[in-house]
Amino acid sequence: MSRAMEAERGSASDNDGRRPFWAAAMLYAVLTVPLAYPLSIDPAGRLLSASPDTLLMMWMLLWDTHAFTHQPWSIFEANIYYPQHDTLAYSENLIGSAGVAAPILWLTGSPVLAINLVALLSCVLCGAGAWLLARRVGASRPGALLAGLVFAFSPPRFLRLGQIHLTTIQWIPFALAYLHAYLDQGRKRDLRIAIAFFTLQALTSGHGAVYLIVAVAALLVYRLLLGEPIAFVNRLRDVGIAGALLLLPALLIVLPYRRVQDEMGLRRWLVDWPSPFGSLLASPAHLHTLVLSWFPSARINETASAYLFPGYIPLLLAAAAVILLGRRRIAASPPPGVAWRRVALALELIALAAIGIAVYATAAGPVRLRLGEATLLSAREPWRAWLVVAVLAVARVAVGRRVPFDPEGRVSRARTAVREWPARYRRDATVCYLLLAVLCVVLSLGTSGGLWALVYWMPGMNFIRIPSRFMLLGVLAIAVLAGIGFDRLTAGAARRNARLAAALLGILLVIEFAAMPLDTIVYPIEIPAIDRWLDTQPKPFAIAEVPLANPRNVGAYERRQTEYMLHSTAHWQKTVHGYSGLRPPFHFELYPKLSLFPDASSIDALLAIGVRYIVVHTDYYTPADWSAVEERIKHFDRSLKLEHVEGNGRVYSLVPNSAQ
Repeated sequence: MSRAMEAERGSASDNDGRRPFWAAAMLYAVLTVPLAYPLSIDPAGRLLSASPDTLLMMWMLLWDTHAFTHQPWSIFEANIYYPQHDTLAYSENLIGSAGVAAPILWLTGSPVLAINLVALLSCVLCGAGAWLLARRVGASRPGALLAGLVFAFSPPRFLRLGQIHLTTIQWIPFALAYLHAYLDQGRKRDLRIAIAFFTLQALTSGHGAVYLIVAVAALLVYRLLLGEPIAFVNRLRDVGIAGALLLLPALLIVLPYRRVQDEMGLRRWLVDWPSPFGSLLASPAHLHTLVLSWFPSARINETASAYLFPGYIPLLLAAAAVILLGRRRIAASPPPGVAWRRVALALELIALAAIGIAVYATAAGPVRLRLGEATLLSAREPWRAWLVVAVLAVARVAVGRRVPFDPEGRVSRARTAVREWPARYRRDATVCYLLLAVLCVVLSLGTSGGLWALVYWMPGMNFIRIPSRFMLLGVLAIAVLAGIGFDRLTAGAARRNARLAAALLGILLVIEFAAMPLDTIVYPIEIPAIDRWLDTQPKPFAIAEVPLANPRNVGAYERRQTEYMLHSTAHWQKTVHGYSGLRPPFHFELYPKLSLFPDASSIDALLAIGVRYIVVHTDYYTPADWSAVEERIKHFDRSLKLEHVEGNGRVYSLVPNSAQ
């Protein structure tokens, strides 16, 4: 079979498709080790960061694993933010990732190992999913292999390994692959598998579910506009009872989020985030950092709010997919004169751009396009811009003998192409994924791009707190285009030469994406003995822990809350502490009072909500502060009863006024 025929068959449903799939997955697993160094060689002892978000994610995995065996039907009734309900729905729930983490936690008890293995596994699955998606839309195996490399290791996704709610978007390409198969072949099985992967993504990452909905909507709208029959009744029949049951878990997890929003009035409002234009060019990969060093005044990486640059090779391959859109996959000699027609078209497009610059310079003054302090384009005097236009016009006339201007013929040919375009390109994924990539870039610009403010109100969209994260989906679109672009660049090459080219490009991609060694820290999880003692006491009960950090130091303040959340995993009883994407109004009032413990206000507030124990960590105080706190505790001996002292911790029970 020729490479061209193989690309036409691109579906991974063929009989020999499984072996290449697993071979590709194995390659991505092998590459994850050096690219994620040193995290990959010490996943039980290191974290990319000990930020509050990372500690929150570890607590989530621990809570979900606990709830699987203790309260699976009320998993959203997490033990934080007592006395609130459905507190797991204050942020991501990570239930899907906990399915992977649970065996690790049961065997080792290490949340650091669990969160790191979940993150590292996402690289393999993202690569394998992109491979499958690229094959489904017609890419050859070498092209699909490159697509998987891009999605697995491109910095916008790969360097979010510390944010597992963002890096675990691996089920998106699987769902899209089977949706493509269903639309192309009409098999019910493919539609139901796509639904199953959607549910799995929704359980794994709410962000990923929103991205998948956007991608599915874009694909369906594109196909419908190009003549895909709606056939709503048939589609619904194809979903069937089996598909509805597969979708049910994704629908059920929406309910606690709706309750939280409706009962608590918790919302995420539109925020005017800083413009991410510079972030679109930012990446800490060694090669890109070297290139940016040639433009020191631009300060791209230093001022970026996120690393969103997908890489030079992915963009070049994606551009090739678009530029060679009309190129047939079956190798053939190009029509006579095609090179001259392309030269003529390029001259015309450049001339149009030059005319625009010349008109602007004539009407409004000098034109200057800058990147930081580096000047990319300058037209200070209009006559120079018009001179460029004249030169381009002369050049166009010079090729006129080979390529007549013929505006009337062009219009006629354009009309014919427009009529034929839908049938020709409905199943060609190039334009669809190009539009998806553009959509993601525009959405990632947030309020700067304009579109985000228009769609933010839509269901699910305001779950995305930072719109620049849409580039995660954009990278998948670019990965698919890169695989297609490789095939079009090598359409006339022999299979062996194409494979060699893919191997070379794969090596170059790994070199371009390399950013190791990743910055990591050694972070052991240490639960104080005093919190473990609480596990021996009669249950249920609710607790509070002190001291809280200075609220003016937001990072330390929030990290202390997450530390106390991890402490609570020793006994899994209710705690007033919490950190999440949302914070209840009640706790905005409670925490300042708790910062003053012990005093009448803090003690009364805790008694009012039924807190039984308060844990005092003496080593978290300075010696002077602890002496003052210890002295104040003596004045509240009728409200605070010392129950246990162990290590640097003390447990006091709160005595209600009626018992005094």
